[in-house]
Amino acid sequence: MYCNILTQKEHPKYWAVKKMTKLLLEFVEADCIYFSESDLESKIGIMTVVISRESLHYYDDVNDHLWKVIQNHNEFVFCFFNRDCIKDELKRGNLFFVFHCKETELIYKNSGQKTVLDIGNIKMKRLLKQTGKRYSMWRSEASTIGRDFKYHHKNNNHLMALYVLHQQFRYMFINASWFITGEWIPHENLSDQQEHIGAFNASLGKVFDSGNQKEKEVLEKIELARKAVQWGEEADSFDAETVDYANEKLQWIKNVIQEIFQEQRKKIKEIFKDYGN
Repeated sequence: MYCNILTQKEHPKYWAVKKMTKLLLEFVEADCIYFSESDLESKIGIMTVVISRESLHYYDDVNDHLWKVIQNHNEFVFCFFNRDCIKDELKRGNLFFVFHCKETELIYKNSGQKTVLDIGNIKMKRLLKQTGKRYSMWRSEASTIGRDFKYHHKNNNHLMALYVLHQQFRYMFINASWFITGEWIPHENLSDQQEHIGAFNASLGKVFDSGNQKEKEVLEKIELARKAVQWGEEADSFDAETVDYANEKLQWIKNVIQEIFQEQRKKIKEIFKDYGN
């Protein structure tokens, strides 16, 4: 059963969204599919697919099952979850689903199935309290890891200084990914972390701009430092300039994520106000 304004031919994205929805349903059992607008010019929007319990593929295996479809349609961002995952994440305060799984974003619902959330039944204060706890937890992890940075930097141990920065970057990406993309990936590689969140947010997708030679080199050195510490790989010598540049980037990303987080909390309050709770 197709739902909302996106199924009306007057909508500018009608054909692209309808075609993509039909294609997805050929490969997966879905209870609901939601479409939300993307801020990225390169993307039509975000397709959030709620995988049915009857599906042959568990929700976190669907990416592998559909990799050819996804690869050939990178004009969309694809997110796959099931009801249990969404229920658990809402309890933890994950804001993604309130933004992207409202009734106004619903474009397909399997007959006989319910939608995945009812904003009218969600307690906003409890949700935001849990959101704050989770956000603070990840931020605290990054701060704890960073306690030794000044010591290493002061003693010109550039290898360890870059490694500490790497771990802080990773936790900051994880933190932001959780409430921006609905999930986080455990990858150690910062390029993978950046690519994951970059499909949803342009600024965080270019923390290290691959088109900027200096930033590209700094990211490479950060990764080399990680591999040297974690895997014992040999690495070239590092310098204070690289450490300082990377640290400036870290402070920048912390501020950007904080601004995004505060803005999302503000928008959530507006959404709940519109729903009368």
